[in-house]
Amino acid sequence: MTNPHIADKTDIDIRASADRVIEGLQQGRQAEALRLLEQERQGERPVVQEALDRYVAAGARDALAGMRRAELPEHAATLERLGDALAAPRMPAFSQSTDPTVPNELTNLSQAQQYDVYASIVEARGNRAAFDALRHNDHSVLLGLRQENSTLASHDGRTTGTGVYDDHLVVLRRDAQGERSLHVADLANTEPTAQYDHHAGSNGRRLFADSQRPAPPLEASGRFDHVTRPRQIEGRDADGDGIRDLGRLQPGTIEMVDARHGADQHLSFRPSAAAVANGRDMVRRDTDADGYFTTADIDGLEALNNTFKIHRGGQWNTFSAGCQTIHPDRFDEFMRLAYANSNQDRWQYVLTDTTTGLFRDVRVEVQRDQAPQREAPDPRRLDIPDEERRPPAQRPHGPPEYPRDRPQALRIPETAEDAYLERFLAASERGDLEARRSATHEYGSQPRVQAFDRQGRESLAFERALEAATREVTTSPVMTQDTQPALARGV
Repeated sequence: MTNPHIADKTDIDIRASADRVIEGLQQGRQAEALRLLEQERQGERPVVQEALDRYVAAGARDALAGMRRAELPEHAATLERLGDALAAPRMPAFSQSTDPTVPNELTNLSQAQQYDVYASIVEARGNRAAFDALRHNDHSVLLGLRQENSTLASHDGRTTGTGVYDDHLVVLRRDAQGERSLHVADLANTEPTAQYDHHAGSNGRRLFADSQRPAPPLEASGRFDHVTRPRQIEGRDADGDGIRDLGRLQPGTIEMVDARHGADQHLSFRPSAAAVANGRDMVRRDTDADGYFTTADIDGLEALNNTFKIHRGGQWNTFSAGCQTIHPDRFDEFMRLAYANSNQDRWQYVLTDTTTGLFRDVRVEVQRDQAPQREAPDPRRLDIPDEERRPPAQRPHGPPEYPRDRPQALRIPETAEDAYLERFLAASERGDLEARRSATHEYGSQPRVQAFDRQGRESLAFERALEAATREVTTSPVMTQDTQPALARGV
């Protein structure tokens, strides 16, 4: 099989081409500029076309908004496409695998072209600080691309709650001469794992990570009884039920500073004091204990704190209680490029969800419906210390368990007639992350799926606005005690 994303080389300068279109739009030559955009997109692979659209949509927001207000029917389709370009992006199919059958949309693109693919996402999804940071020479910018997973997910499909590396973290760099380069950590994680969740229970000896005091005895909640080796309890009790709730970063831009992490004190990042001060609603906590972070989590939005780091994970465990973690095989190169300028002391980190929302929802439902296999009880399960706290000489050794050697508990439903869904579930059964990712990307790139995605994003935006309005009203001094419970019930 030939890699379906291998294409001929292209000499397009994505940034320069987009800038010519932006200049025409800003100078009032709208029709000419949009024709130029279509010419530049012609014949290019989708990942390049999407980057052009994102750059133009982000760089000419005001001019494009004026055209939409003018309701020009001859440009309606292009304007709609450019509007969609600012929404959550499709994650480019990229892997550092040497297997030629693994899809890679960046094949035969130069470093500068690859840089522009991801830098355009920063411009579309980041704030002004991120936009400006991309223009600094001798400077690095960080990007996180998240695919939705349950905190109960695990690479091996059996021991739940140890995490999966199916997100991407990217470092984008311009050197002192303005040359563009990047490193894509295609084995990364942006979500916490259930092994740190208080809902996994306590036998009276499990410790709280912050105080190092034992948590009172507690039965595991629902599916969390499958977390066979819970670690020290992280999180915060956001909804006041006496049980701490894990949290994760919300999509947005966060200023990071350098930090150290773990027993070996390796280089890492943590939110700056300024980011914390301006980080309202930048953390969402799983208050309903279903393993997902949604608007169903009542009282789930909180302000940012500086514990949400970017650091190295483990070989077969992401070791995330809310941090962004990178597989050891990708971490050192990521940090080398991020720290290339020893004088840089601030990094803009842009985190975004990715599309494939409809297919993601199918995956979520399958994950919820299928119970994972459970290991035999281990009498030491609550006493195993966090590997991050062990001296290196005391860390356990032994043969790793490769994901493809472990059978999955998923089964293909009889109603799963869609070829992509069948491929996704079959790959999950094999533990084949690359094949699963390929099926997800290809499904999400279909126009009809993107249309459903757009409708889903509009619905989600409405829900978030309603949630914010409800929160504003319920905290108002004029709200009566009788009305608050009614609003909480959705009346």
